[in-house]
Parts: sequence; structure tokens; C-alpha cells
Amino acid sequence: MALVWGVAQPAQTHAADRVDCPATPLTKANIDSTLVFNQRHRDFVEVRQKTIIEVPKWKWRLAHHLTLSVDSAKFRHAMYCLLHGNSKPQKGFERWHPEWQSDNSRAGKDKAKGLVAVQYESWNLINDPGEYEVGPWAVEVGRGDWLSTLRLHGALSGASWKRVKVHPGNLEISDATPVSIAHGDRSREWNGDKPDRIRVTLVPPRAPALAPSGHVAWVGYLGVVSWWVCASIVIAVSAWKFLRRPPPASDDVKVASRVLAFTAWQWAALSAALGLTLLLVLRPSPGLNSWRALVVISSGLALVLLARPWLPLGHDANDRESVLKRKVVVASSSAVALFGLLVILAPHLFGLPSNLIPKGPPPRLGIAGLVVLDLCTLWLWLTAMVAWAWRFAREGKLGASASKGASASEEEAELPPTSSGSEPRDPLRPIAAIGAALAVIAAIVVVCRVLSFELSWKRASWMSEATALFGADHRSALGRQLADFASMGPQWLYAYTWVLTGVALVALLRFSSQTGAEKTLGPNGVDLLLVTAVFAIVVASRGSTFPGSVAAVYGLWVPLNMVALYGLVKAGRRWSVLSRVDRKTEKRCLAAVLSDAAQYKRLLDEAHRCRDVLHRLRLVDHGKAEEATREKLEGELRSLHRWRPTRCPHECLPDSVSVVDVALSWGPHSDWWDNGVNAARWSAIFGIIPSMVVAGYEKLYGANHGTFTLNLPTGIPDTFGKFLAQEISFAGAGLVLGTLWRVLPGERGPVRAFNLFIAWLVPIGVIAVLIPNMGGTELGLAVLNVILMLMVLTLTGMWMDTDTFSRERHYKTKRLGLLTSIYQVHGLSGQIAFLIAQLATAVTIWHHIVTTSK
Repeated sequence: MALVWGVAQPAQTHAADRVDCPATPLTKANIDSTLVFNQRHRDFVEVRQKTIIEVPKWKWRLAHHLTLSVDSAKFRHAMYCLLHGNSKPQKGFERWHPEWQSDNSRAGKDKAKGLVAVQYESWNLINDPGEYEVGPWAVEVGRGDWLSTLRLHGALSGASWKRVKVHPGNLEISDATPVSIAHGDRSREWNGDKPDRIRVTLVPPRAPALAPSGHVAWVGYLGVVSWWVCASIVIAVSAWKFLRRPPPASDDVKVASRVLAFTAWQWAALSAALGLTLLLVLRPSPGLNSWRALVVISSGLALVLLARPWLPLGHDANDRESVLKRKVVVASSSAVALFGLLVILAPHLFGLPSNLIPKGPPPRLGIAGLVVLDLCTLWLWLTAMVAWAWRFAREGKLGASASKGASASEEEAELPPTSSGSEPRDPLRPIAAIGAALAVIAAIVVVCRVLSFELSWKRASWMSEATALFGADHRSALGRQLADFASMGPQWLYAYTWVLTGVALVALLRFSSQTGAEKTLGPNGVDLLLVTAVFAIVVASRGSTFPGSVAAVYGLWVPLNMVALYGLVKAGRRWSVLSRVDRKTEKRCLAAVLSDAAQYKRLLDEAHRCRDVLHRLRLVDHGKAEEATREKLEGELRSLHRWRPTRCPHECLPDSVSVVDVALSWGPHSDWWDNGVNAARWSAIFGIIPSMVVAGYEKLYGANHGTFTLNLPTGIPDTFGKFLAQEISFAGAGLVLGTLWRVLPGERGPVRAFNLFIAWLVPIGVIAVLIPNMGGTELGLAVLNVILMLMVLTLTGMWMDTDTFSRERHYKTKRLGLLTSIYQVHGLSGQIAFLIAQLATAVTIWHHIVTTSK
């Protein structure tokens, strides 16, 4: 608040002073200007200009100012008079995008014939509709083609234009007036003393933010809404299993699963309704700004109260602690909402108009009121997201191990909170800590919004007072931005609520894994549906962005990825190691037998013996042991191959399967859910660096991309949000791999991971074939995300294999030694070569994307 208050103070550069420029146009000035477009990134187009101006030194009273330092106030004033003069039209701050000054600008130098030559360079980044300033040029981005216009304002309106050139880069010029010279590199050039107004029309690229035609924009909106609708349908269908028939009151697990199912249905309806509300109701409209803020405040408070984060694990409504928590949560949330409503319903108390958008300079209290409004809306929505995530985690008992069972976790939850000699636990301390942390996050987001405004204002004020550009002083423009952010901030947060959908699916999967009538090798039926939904929503949807009208496939992306993984699992289950062994048992008892701790220990012991025998046989082959021992070792190996579960009356191992393969295919835990949790943890760890790479490329990579991100209203928070989203996506991929560990084809972890690579790659190929206008950059980025996932899952698979034999870690001081023991030298070399090949492929695709964008 102190920083925003300081920013709101009108410094000298914020005053609305009149710009005084010579009224007589320069007729002896010479101009050489070049405009260059280049799409270096899929989300924006860079436009640069270089203009060399020759001004008569003795016939223009500001000419000597051009010889001063580029950063001096007099130099900036002289440049403003050259390019804009006293008649520059005012622009709306929301649509006008000021230029960035380049470090290559040079102060004026004396030349022959009494001229002063100054070089001015600047650039801008186009990413959404509006008007972009670049030196003497203005680029208008609307629903159709882009229009670049050479403006003849200020002292240069009567100058001689020696040469004017427009280079479209990797774009395309559709029209140019007046008649120009066309070059082989598709650029256009004009030569003449005083040409008419130059206008160049360019065809926009296909990126969604850069092709904002009405049709394409609505197709994109509908595609996103259809994505949410599909996700809500998946949740509803998955939860139906627990709602079909009421469970007996004595079955605590089924009662708890029914409660979770109702919660999932509730969230499915709320998320779809919120998506439609944000799309159709909260469209930008200055006259309805206060009404939009009212909808956002009310929605945030309703979401918090509906989540009921005060409930304990046992759902005991009479528990005094939960009653106290409920009072605190309701009181604090309502108080925050009332503070926001005070600004909305009584804006005159803060010196604001009824629509909250100040027409003149608002008082300091008005700026403070708008800041409070932004903080209240963000805090309520952040609290709502955390509350719903906690509700799913609580009702789904995500912190408990599946091997202990739901009843065990409930017993742990009922343990007394204090022990002898310890201080009583304060039940309100976690609520206070979480609320304070969310308040800090909300404050950081608001500060980042204010800083982005300050950077834009500074850009607009470089050559002169920004008030001459916007028709409003600094405080008025800041007030408008803060008023708009009251509804923009929650819309930005809503884009991350897919995480809640993922948490809901994981909670349902966890409970579904515990309600099965008998032990199975892996997910079946509804369980498999939930796994495929997690894969489609948490994993696949995070790494694919479709350009322009192709965004309509977002609604099909979820079912397409679910079908791809479902088909792969169904087709590959028959060829998995455990399925082949289970079929030979005739009684299909493998899952039940190995779920017994004693039987599993026996399997690991025999697998250890098998690896030891194989190692000694290799020593014999290399002449490092006596040849006479070979027959004995081979006999012992044949004996181990006769392994069979207790309930199996005959040998169960196929010829190509060993007890080591069975142990590795079973995984480190007795339940497939615990295998999934273990793999998710490793994937989250191995995904840290790839997540940083993805977030860095999308938000910071490139010469000007970091500057562009800093100038976005939520650029800095979105960078951290992208990193966290990638981490969650990698953890979700690990969860899918672990839950399907026993039913995927392959004898080692990296081979199982390759199956998920195929399941994700197939839908991308289908989209690329069916929609040929999908750009090469977007396709390359999608494939790059798949390969990064494969690298993370390959490492996860290797670590899962070592966790299977974790009891042997005291024999091997390092995990690499255990890996060598499991895979043997040749097998480990092959896995490392496989990992290096993935890295080389990722680097090749990255290099292709970077070079094609230059």
C-alpha cells in the first residue's frame, strides 16, 4: 500500500504542462525512415524503426537541443516537436501502446550545408488489438489486417522524405499506398521529396493473440468454454459411481466417498457457471465497471463459503474447534467482502464516480480505495481456490497412504492434538497464517500491476508529458487501471482453476482405488477413466496451445487425449509383464498374492538372488570366475525361474520373464495408488529444471521478451504461475505413470514411460493432420513439451526401479550403484543412451524453433 501511495504522488513529470513547439513546419529537413516487422515469438510480433533526421541548424530554434545527450529533457522535447508537435491527437490509455526507446539512438551531429543529423531508433511489441507507436509510425491492430501509417505531424509535416522502407519480415504485405518499389525480400520502398501519406497493410500471423478478428476471437472463447464444459462432464461422470446407490451407514469409506462425489459435482457445476459468467458477463465496459466488480466480489465470497474450509477431517459438525474455525472464516471473508463493497456501493466516500473510473484526478483516498478493492477481490478468489483445494484434499484423504486404508487415516486424524509436556495447539494459527500469506500474494499482484502501469507511463513520458498523449494526468490514468483490475485480476486467477479440477479428479481416484471389491493389477473401469482424465486435463492440456481458429479444438482435446491413453492401456495391458504372468496362474490371483507383505518379501529375495546369479554368470563369461561353476549357476537360475505364487499350482513365469522382471513390474509399493504417489514425487523433483526452461521461454526468452513481460499487468505473477503449472503437470504425469505402472508394456521403467509419450504424441499428430493451418512453431513447441515430459518420466521410471529394491540401499552407498546392479552395465548404458537421445531431440527442436523465428 505504501508503494502504491508513493506512486500516486504527482511528481514533476506527472504534471499536465503545455507542450510548446515551434508552429512553422520545416521545409528544408530530410528524413530517412525504415520500419521492420519480425515475429520472434509466437505470442507477439516485434516492430522496429530507424529514422535519420537532418534539420537545418540555423532555421529551427530547437535544432541545437538535438546535439545534447539523448537522456536530456531538451533533447526529448525537441524530438517530440519533430515527430508530434502541438497537434498530436489524444489516445485512450487502454488501446494505445507507447514505444520503447532503443539504446542505438544517437544525438545530433553537425553535417555539411548547416544541417544537424540525429538518429532515432525505437521498437514495440504487438500482442493484442490497439494502436502501437513506433517513432513516426503508427500500427493499428484490429479485427482485420494490420495498418501501418507514416504520420506527418509536427515540424516534419513539410519535410522531404528521402527514403521510406517497410520490411514485413516473416509477415506479408497485402497492400501499400501510394505506389512503391517492391524488392525481392518482399519489402516496399518509397523515394520522393514529399510523398502523400504512406499506408501499408499487413496480413496478421495466426497466433491467437495476434489474429483477433471477431470470428476467430469468439471461436477461441467458445473453445476454452467447451474445454471447461468437457472437464465438468468428466468430473460428473466419474463421480456418478459413488452416487448410484446409498451406502450402508456402517461403511465409513463408502459414506466418505459419497460426500466427496457430491463435492465434485458441486465444483463441476460451479466451474462451468463461472466460466460462462466471466466470458459473457464480465466483458470490458466502462459504464458497467462497478457492476462487474460487484459480480466478482459476490462470486469470490460465495466460493469461499461454499467450500466450507472449516470442516475437520471427520466432518463432525458439533466439534467446537470446527465451529470456531467457521466463525473466523465467515467473519474474515465477509469483512473483506464488505470493505470491497464499500468502495463499490459508496464510491463518493472516496471521491470516485459511480462507475469507479475517475474522469479527473482522483484524491489520494480514491486511489487507496481502488487499491483496497483490488486487494479484496484478489484475496477472496485466492482464498476460494485454496479452500476448494483443501476441501478436495481433506475429503479425498490425499495425505494418507492407500496401504493403510481410509480407516487408518481417520484414526490418525482423531489422535489428540497435544501430548504431555507440549503446549496446546492453537486451531486458528493455520487459518491466520494462510490468510496472511494470501494477503501478501494479493498485495504483490497489485504492486506488479501498478509497476507495469508505471513502466507504460514512463515510456509515454520519454519525449514529453504523457498528459499530452492521454488527455489525463498520472493519477487519473492510474485510477482507471486500478478500477479495471478489480475484475481483470480474478479473471486472470480463474485461468488457474484447472488445478482444482485436477485435485478433484485425483481425490476421486484415491477413493475409488480403495472401494474396489478385490485387488487388481491396475486401474479398471471408473478408475481408468479417472486416470485418463488426469492425463488429459493436468498433463496434456498444459503443453499444447493452438493458434487462431484452431482453438476450437480445445473442447475436443480432453476426450481425444483420454481416448488415446485409454486405447493404449487397453491394447498394451495384455502384453504387460504382470498380465502375462497372471494369465498363466489361471486363477488370476497375482495381485492378491503379491499384496501380501510376506509374499512380496519372498519375491524380492528371489529377485535379488536372480540378479546375483546373473552377475556371477557374466563374471564366468568374462573369464573372471571358474568355468566349473557355470553349470551350478545355470541350475540355480532354472530353479529361480520356477517361481510361482502360493495359490498357483504350477510354474507361472513365461520363458522371457524372470522374477526380476516381476518385481520391477510390481513396483515399490503394495498398492497401485501408492506407486502413483511415489512416481508423482519423483516427477515433481525431476521436473524443476524443465519447468524453469518452459516458463523462461514463454515469459522471458529473447532480447525484449523480459521487458515485455514486465510491462504486462500480470506478467511477473504469470511467470511464477507458469512454473508452478508446469510442476503440477509433471507431477500429474508421474501420477499417471505410477498408477498404470503394472499394466503398461515393458520390463523396465523407461520403457513404460515411453508409452505415455506415444499416448500424448498421437493426439498432436491427429490435430496437425486434420487442421493443416496449425503453425510449425506451435507444433514444434507441443512436441518439445512431450519430449520434456518423456525425459522427466524416464528418470522417474529409473528411480522407481531403484525404489523397488530400496532394501538393498545399505549394500550400495549410491543410487547409481543400485541402478547398475539392477540394469547391469549394458542395460544401464542403454537407458543412459536413451536419455541422451531424448535430450538431443529436445535441443534440435528448440534450435529449429529459435532459428525459424529469427
